[in-house]
Amino acid sequence: MIYKIVAQLMRKDLTQFRRGYKGKFFDTCFLLFTNLIVFGYFMPQVGVSTSYGPFILIGAIASFGIFDIIGQVGELIFDIEGERSITFTLALPIPSWVVLSQLALKWALNTFLLCVPLFFIGKLILWTRFDLTQISLWRTLIIFPSICLFFGFFSLWITGIVRKIDSLSSLFLRLINPIFMFGGYFFTWKDITVLSPILSYILLINPMIYVMEGLRAACLGQEGYLPFWICCCVLWIFTLTLGAHGIRLLKRRLDCV
Repeated sequence: MIYKIVAQLMRKDLTQFRRGYKGKFFDTCFLLFTNLIVFGYFMPQVGVSTSYGPFILIGAIASFGIFDIIGQVGELIFDIEGERSITFTLALPIPSWVVLSQLALKWALNTFLLCVPLFFIGKLILWTRFDLTQISLWRTLIIFPSICLFFGFFSLWITGIVRKIDSLSSLFLRLINPIFMFGGYFFTWKDITVLSPILSYILLINPMIYVMEGLRAACLGQEGYLPFWICCCVLWIFTLTLGAHGIRLLKRRLDCV
């Protein structure tokens, strides 16, 4: 019974997602295009390695999910403070934690469907600068869905800690941007160990480090990045911990039994 209800909810959400997919996919591709043209073609003209383009490509694919968080959190908070349509879903004959987890799964699947084609779009833009044979398919099939799940449950957790819709204006500046900027988009963790070993260990509390290092290890080779399996395990720990805490907070906020 539970699986059937969850499947029906996912089918409904996918239908809604499909309606706006083309526009969102175009926007994402345009953002990827500007990043790769600058870092893949312009920056090598000032001395940056030509391998920086693929480095940024994988980092962009890994990180796009974090920028959807504000929209996802805002959508749920608007509903909680407004129509509270989620209460109708919570009234279904399934546990409340399943209903909330399904929201995270929906967000994760949306990110997955939006970002998977970007590997091929990136190849078209970078062409010979990005070697697809470097990608370990089985590692990518493990780490990338894990990344999407992390972003889904991370969104759920943020919704639990953000009390009012007015707080969304500060969410990007105070949380999303620092996590992104110190999360390894422009650099590797190994680069920071050279700059400051103490700082490099402090940065290990940032889950984005494992997102970036894990996907790059899968797509660009293990050398120079944190061990792949460590990235996976730590990412799963973050997902389970933040997900469980976020569900607990939302159940209390929604007065779930």
